[in-house]
Amino acid sequence: MAPGPAYTRSIEGTLQKLLDDAPRVPLGPGDRVVVLSDLHLGDGGARDDFRHNAGLVEEALREHYLPAGFSLVLNGDIEELQRFRYDSIRARWADLLALFEDFRRRTALYRIVGNHDETLPDVAAGRAGPLLSSVRLTFEGDSLLLFHGHQATIFFERFNAVAGFFLRHVAHRLRIPNVPVMYESSKKYLTEHRVYDFSRSRKVVSVIGHTHRPLFESLSKIDTLRFRIEQLCRDHSSASAGARADIESAISACRQELERLWDRDRENGLRSSLYNEQISIPCLFNSGCATGKRGFTAIEIAGGQIALVHWFDRERSERHMSEDGRPAERLGATSYYRAVIKQDRLQYVFTRIRLLT
Repeated sequence: MAPGPAYTRSIEGTLQKLLDDAPRVPLGPGDRVVVLSDLHLGDGGARDDFRHNAGLVEEALREHYLPAGFSLVLNGDIEELQRFRYDSIRARWADLLALFEDFRRRTALYRIVGNHDETLPDVAAGRAGPLLSSVRLTFEGDSLLLFHGHQATIFFERFNAVAGFFLRHVAHRLRIPNVPVMYESSKKYLTEHRVYDFSRSRKVVSVIGHTHRPLFESLSKIDTLRFRIEQLCRDHSSASAGARADIESAISACRQELERLWDRDRENGLRSSLYNEQISIPCLFNSGCATGKRGFTAIEIAGGQIALVHWFDRERSERHMSEDGRPAERLGATSYYRAVIKQDRLQYVFTRIRLLT
């Protein structure tokens, strides 16, 4: 049975409160912000989902984002408190937690609480610094609302303690991966759909995590690849003979990635367009997660632009191409690379939101 009007109004009221109560942070054309979510830090053992990307995340933060003057937004589910004790997490990831504080001292740090770390204010006893439910970045009169995203599902608002009990005492002991009910397709899309509807009605951009699914301008990676292939085909017809070879190579790379994603998850591929609308409003972004086998994704805001980027270790993942076909950027002498999946000007994003809603 579909949720009734009272249920929908309750979620809308929760999201409105996040918008109204969020501290406002002015964002100038020279400011830089990186948004990460869903690290799910554990105790460093075999059941710690963050462990295999730990070096990649730490190096990206320490050697790329901090020296470049990025402020850091940790958008929820940073510590996995539904599976592990805070003291064991803090002991294992002391260097990373200290790195977070380096951002607070040198640029800025905004820590937003999610459903897996909602007890952090109680167990950390002030050691995690100020904790927030949301942050509102303001850019030329428009707003980007950053919050974890579980607030769009009443279950996690009302029964998060029950979910935590299951993860700690059942899933953890049985070695079930950290993929609770929220990542099931139907609930994932429902959560995103509610945030999308709210954002569209308020003419704001929402940046969430929670579902572990990277989104840019309300589009999944599958949708982005489809549009990219279409645009490359259009460019090919009018390109010079010398440029056509590069375009053909980019088309081939996009097709291979699209086929990989489609084969991996046919059901989600068929439903990759979130809202089945004639025109998708670019009001929903998702930073993805840091627990993926192929690296981690993040949202960057810099120079008046917003981008979805993918960091990966070439020793574990094939090389990716950036949006314009350039090779991914290598981080120093490491095996770590950064690829821009998609980027756009914030001014253009908000113009589309105003004109299309």
